[in-house]
Amino acid sequence: MLTQYLQTNRHLLQLIKLRYGFILLQLLAILLAQYWFGYELPYISLKIVIAAELAVNMILYFCYRGNRNAHPAEYLLQILLDIMFLTLLLYFAGGATNPFVSLLLLPVAIAAVTLSRGLLMLVSMSALTAYTALLLSISPHQLHNMDMQQHFIGMWVNFVLSALVVVLVVASLARAMQQQERFFGQLREEQLRQEQLVALGTTATQFAHHMATPLATATLLTEELQEDMPDKPLLLQQLGQQLQHCSRHLQSFRAIAEEVKQNKKRNIPVALLFKQLKEEVQLNFANIQPQYDLIAEQNQAVRADTTLLPALLNLIQNAVQASLKNHHQRIQLSSQTDQEHLTLRIRDFGKGFPAQSLLALGASLVESEHGLGIGVMLSHATLDRLGAQLRLYNHKEGGAVAEVSMNLVPAV
Repeated sequence: MLTQYLQTNRHLLQLIKLRYGFILLQLLAILLAQYWFGYELPYISLKIVIAAELAVNMILYFCYRGNRNAHPAEYLLQILLDIMFLTLLLYFAGGATNPFVSLLLLPVAIAAVTLSRGLLMLVSMSALTAYTALLLSISPHQLHNMDMQQHFIGMWVNFVLSALVVVLVVASLARAMQQQERFFGQLREEQLRQEQLVALGTTATQFAHHMATPLATATLLTEELQEDMPDKPLLLQQLGQQLQHCSRHLQSFRAIAEEVKQNKKRNIPVALLFKQLKEEVQLNFANIQPQYDLIAEQNQAVRADTTLLPALLNLIQNAVQASLKNHHQRIQLSSQTDQEHLTLRIRDFGKGFPAQSLLALGASLVESEHGLGIGVMLSHATLDRLGAQLRLYNHKEGGAVAEVSMNLVPAV
């Protein structure tokens, strides 16, 4: 379980750095007991333990300065070292009668957020064994002469320090691990979406390549039929127009692919974008009655490439299909601008998005009555690449809305 969240020694190095602060506090407590309170303790032994702890911590710091993978056993070793040094300090400072004996809980708390359940049980048993050994080392004479007032004051100070350590150390470790878990989750989702997009892009490229030859052949055959069948000029003319329409789309696809490959972007005036949208809607959806409320300033533009228009047309096509399925022949296109943003809303008059697929629609392939949501997914990926945001929601009066928000730039 640990390897899912702590892939490097970054958190382990953080524990080593925090141990320097604990060593300083331990030394300060010994100096206060010796020179301020005048307690009779084996100070030479205590200072030797602290010196050994400092030396071990310095060695560990130099060992873990790099960025590499850390095994759970290395985290276990760090916590067991803390238990060992703390037990030695407590042994020379009154054993279980020392009010700071509950500090043995801190390694257990750190282990709870860094180690697996089995290793946590090992740390807990080690701390319990250390406490038991300190308790058994108390002599009856020492227990009889203990100053309870000093003991209670020490317990209060111990509680304050323990609370601070739990808040600063354990909470920070848990928060860091949660952030890392969310990061890896988002990374896995993004990787899956990119793999799907690559597969779709490869399929589309192969399809366009295979369609070029049959389309050219069909165009030649249509020209020959116009010569051989002069009695049906209108029918053949319509067929030729449809083939030219397909050829134009194929050429546009090649131009778009080349522009995306070279990452070419330019400032597209908002007025020109709206004009192109109206022309494409009139050309591709003649059976639809669109309602326009598109307002654009002359000095406003968006930074994008030629993939922006197809992405918006995908959303419009989905809106058209939803309206037709619900026996409506209209859609609404409206816009709203301020000094920094352009918001384009595409509303259909269909039945709306199902609640169970509304969150996932656009981020991944989702089963629907019309397919797998490929068009919305491609539009979402394209807009995301261009720095725009796509929001899908159901309209309160019926139907669904695809809302696209883009940053505005000065038109030059």
